[in-house]
Amino acid sequence: MHQADASRINPDVAAIPMSKREAIWKAMHGRKGLANLASGNPEMIMPEPIRKAMRVHVDEGYARYTDYYGLKELRESISGMLIRDWSLSADSEDAIILTCGVQQGLYVVMRSILKPGDEVIIPSPHYGTYYQNTLACGAKPVLFPLAESDDFVPDFESLARTVSPKSRAIVFCNPNNPLGVVWSHQTLHSLADFAEAHNLLVLVDEIYRSYTFNGEPLSIGSLPGMAQRTFTFGGFSKSHLMMGLRIGFVAGPPALMDTVTKLHYCVVLCPSAISQTAARAALACTDEDLAPIHSHFAAKLKNLYQRIKALPGVSCSAPGGSFYVFPNFSRYGSDAMTLAIRLIEEAGVVTLPGTEFGELGQGHLRLSVCATEAEVSDGIDRLENFIRKQHA
Repeated sequence: MHQADASRINPDVAAIPMSKREAIWKAMHGRKGLANLASGNPEMIMPEPIRKAMRVHVDEGYARYTDYYGLKELRESISGMLIRDWSLSADSEDAIILTCGVQQGLYVVMRSILKPGDEVIIPSPHYGTYYQNTLACGAKPVLFPLAESDDFVPDFESLARTVSPKSRAIVFCNPNNPLGVVWSHQTLHSLADFAEAHNLLVLVDEIYRSYTFNGEPLSIGSLPGMAQRTFTFGGFSKSHLMMGLRIGFVAGPPALMDTVTKLHYCVVLCPSAISQTAARAALACTDEDLAPIHSHFAAKLKNLYQRIKALPGVSCSAPGGSFYVFPNFSRYGSDAMTLAIRLIEEAGVVTLPGTEFGELGQGHLRLSVCATEAEVSDGIDRLENFIRKQHA
């Protein structure tokens, strides 16, 4: 009988690096009373209108397949929301699909637009699956360093030197995970000019858009000429605390979305019906439902930043959004993973090493405010005590 062996594995998939979080989970194993500053899972529950809509859906007893690309009414509502709130024009019939979260949306878009040998420019430190998806598609990630000294804003002269004849796309998130920064309107205008000059497709992950704290956010796809080269990813995981329901959307150029929908069908057939019901209810939520959620996390993030930047020997760019800060702890150990494990073992506080977000995150830790207010405060206290002991 023939045996399966590694030679039968797709080498592009085999090349995907494992997450560095496994070492963190291993260090946490068996330890009680840890304060978690690592999680991206907000502690609050979904607004009641969403929970009510889900209860009604379940009580009706129907769980049929929906339209392959998402409920027509939901796509129409998203199209209206994009025009009204994001200044982004995307037709509900040929430019929008519902996905099982942004993660699945990223994969089907990247798999549809990339050919073996294509290059994808990734400003880094970066969210890990941008790199992993590029490899899974047989393409080459080209990391562009974002400098802490520039508050992680790209220098476009340097960025231009990453472009080659094989460059196909640039992918980033704004507001940024893990950096916490929000690129200004001027930066996004410059990036749009850059993409047009080098004929690049743009993939922008705006899952944290609702957590932009300084001025109105700008969607790069809304700028002149960008609708035909931009894929905009959004969802309800963060804005409406629907992480586990795995429902998001992609808005992109119709000429390319036609191919994306084919792969989307092969991968998921259609998104979850109950998750789409929740998404429809989410879009009907009022400011009264959502404002307390957004202000809650904004206040926690501001407090986290103020306390972290006061630590001796630690630098930190001011967050403009998201749930995160990305301080530089290199004075206390050049290897971020070693420091993160020490913090678990010696201080009882969980963080993520900056190298989880690419090697350009070395020396940094990502800190989050997704835990309860008491746990975040306790985690900062423990971190402060650890650092002050090292500094003494």
